[in-house]
This record gives sequence, structure tokens and C-alpha cells, in this order.
Amino acid sequence: MVRKHFIRHTCIALLCITLSSACMPSAQQIEVEATASGVTATQMVPPTAQPTGTRTPTATPLPTQSPAPTVTETIAAGFETALVVQVLDGDTIEVLVEGVAHRLRYIGIDSPEDGQPFSVEAEALNRELVEGKQVVLEKDVSETDRYDRLLRYVYLLDGTFVNAELVRLGMARAAAYEPDTSYQGYFEELQAMAQAEGLGIWGEPQPTATIPAVGDGLIIDPACSQFNAPGNDNENKNEEYVCIVNQGSGDIDLSSWVLHDAYGWKFTFPVFILRAGTGVLVRTGCGEDSELDLHWCRDETAVWNNDGDCANLLDAAGEIVVQYCY
Repeated sequence: MVRKHFIRHTCIALLCITLSSACMPSAQQIEVEATASGVTATQMVPPTAQPTGTRTPTATPLPTQSPAPTVTETIAAGFETALVVQVLDGDTIEVLVEGVAHRLRYIGIDSPEDGQPFSVEAEALNRELVEGKQVVLEKDVSETDRYDRLLRYVYLLDGTFVNAELVRLGMARAAAYEPDTSYQGYFEELQAMAQAEGLGIWGEPQPTATIPAVGDGLIIDPACSQFNAPGNDNENKNEEYVCIVNQGSGDIDLSSWVLHDAYGWKFTFPVFILRAGTGVLVRTGCGEDSELDLHWCRDETAVWNNDGDCANLLDAAGEIVVQYCY
């Protein structure tokens, strides 16, 4: 873990970050200077090889031959400071930026949804990392998502890269959502290490499931799906549903399989067997589950985008088995 330094809240942090590969040092480094207290905290992160075109999360100090600037409040271009006032789950927080409250979604990662394994642990780690703290935000390409949440990379004043830390400890998956993918290669490397060590979500034993081969007849059937509920989708969630049909000759165990949209909202199947020749509707709203209906029970907005989306069905190992885009 990164060494922590207690810095008085009256200090003004100076984050010196350089994203130019020409200035990349031998190790990734983030330097934070607290000018009022005279404390300087430096975090060193081992360098990682990145694929061409992928930005490495580098943060370099000012050149050693030049004295540090005496400006007391400076943030590099593309960055802004914020106060975390609430942690909502493992990858979503509420922040104050210049006195204005915003909901913020971490870029490039996806933590377990409420009710899924390790959702409580992921939220607890996120709270330990950021709640009540001053942070530095970095924008990639998009300002907000379709739910008007800020999309940002988040750093603590001691240099901890929060998005990466959640992936490193196995409390989030690397999840690429175009066009905000500058650090995706880095997140995927951290995820591979967490998987190898069996940390967090990667240590959970996966149930045995029948994974149908191509042509076994498991489909997302648009004929019996309804991605656009009548009226206001957000007020009629049970009339928004995805129809999954088993056209094969054998039953399929869908326990712990995942259905998600293009953005990344996820529904994890409970213990459920889809019998041969039958189908099931996964409804966005709440209700009593049965052999014909399962319920996402989302307490936020409706899931499926009326202007076009992709429904992805993943097996218990996280591999896409069926995809339907409209």
C-alpha cells in the first residue's frame, strides 16, 4: 500500500503531472506538494508496457534542475480539484467542484453492482479511499455519461490512482467504454495481476454452468423483447425487458451469468435453469421471480437506450455467449 501522509486541510496541494511520453521517467510518479505544511509525498508505481496509442498513467515531478514553483494554487491543464462528499458504490461518488455537487463515475472500471458478490467490499474500499477527502480529477474525452455523471480519473493528494487501486485489489474489473480508454491497457495489466493472485472478485469460485457451443440455440430474441417501454421508461420499468430463449435440446444453467448493456449496467442471474424450448424475460423493474420472469430491480434509471444499444449475455466465466444489438 502507498505510504500515507497526513496533510492539514488548510494546505493547498500542487499536483505536477506530465502526460507527454517524451517526459516519461523510468517509473510512473505522482508528486504532491503541500506548500503550507512543507510536506512532500511521492508515490512510485512500477512502469508498465503499454500498447501503442494507449496513454500510460504517468505523473512526473518538475525537472530536478529547476526549483519548484512558488505558486500556491496550481493544477495542471486537464485537472481539477474536488471534495468527495459521498460514496455511492464501488465506482460512483458524489463530489463538490467549486461548490457545485456532481455525481461522478470512475472511468475505465466497473465494480460489482448492489447485490452482486463483493459489492459491499468494493463500496467499503472506495469509501476508505476517498470519502471526505480532497481529490484531483482528470478528464479523458467525455465530460459526462448519458446519466449526466461526470466521467473522471480520480487521484488522492498522496498520488494514489483510485481507479487503478480498485482494479489492483480485485474490487473492480477493467471495462473499456469508448472513447474514454486512455489508461485501459494499464487497468488490464492490473486486472491480470489481481486475477493471478485470486484477489477480490477473482477469488470467488465460479459455479459450474452449461456453456452452449455455437449453434446450441441460446438467443436474445428481439421478437419477444421490449427495449422501449410504453410511456416514460423510468416510470414503467417492468415493461422494459429482454427475452432470452433456449432453442436447444438441453437445459442450460444460467446461474451467475450476466446480462449487460453497452454502457455496462449489469444484471447477474440468480440460481436459474433455462429449460430446453423455453424463454425468460429479464425485466428492468422489481417483482417476484418465476420460470418466465426475472427482475433486475434497478432503483435508478431504465437500462436500455431507446436510440440503440447492445444486450450482452456472458457466462459465469465472463465470456460473451450471445450479443444482440439494435
